[in-house]
Amino acid sequence: MSSRKGDFSPWKGLRWSLVALAIAVFVLMLKRPAAVAEPMPPDIAHASNEQFQAKWMDLELAHRRGEATETRFTAEEISSALEYPGEPGQVAFSGDHLIGQFIANISGKNVYVTVEGRLGAADGYVTFEPAELKIGDLPVPVSVVNAPLQTKLSQPETRARLKLPDYISDLRIENGELVVVEK
Repeated sequence: MSSRKGDFSPWKGLRWSLVALAIAVFVLMLKRPAAVAEPMPPDIAHASNEQFQAKWMDLELAHRRGEATETRFTAEEISSALEYPGEPGQVAFSGDHLIGQFIANISGKNVYVTVEGRLGAADGYVTFEPAELKIGDLPVPVSVVNAPLQTKLSQPETRARLKLPDYISDLRIENGELVVVEK
């Protein structure tokens, strides 16, 4: 039985299936996902940032007066406080989860990363336990990224940025709001 060049074989089918799968993964990774939050017009972002600053000042003043209190922030207030020039903050709260979306530049190509999980505090530092991760529109198993993420969060330079002020005892997402609890 002679095989001609154009004949179908299981190996050719497998090879082309793997090529198609690789292309699909690549396209899903580069696809821009739906935004987790609607972009805010500049005037609303400015007002939300002012609300954030005022609430944070109230929290600090309560601490100076020796009053234990908790302050609630909306996702809009947090997003406006996280904005960097030319790069809007993309934060949303859903139930008790934080959803963040940011752009990572990989080999000169902008790739969107969306992460969802629980925010908390332990020993004076912010903690984060991921529940879902997507690169572009491609879901990534959390078990693959959790260990490297926790290692990154425990590195001294990252840990320094996650240090909470001494007067903050807890923070969490509750009913779609960030709750910051003063000692």
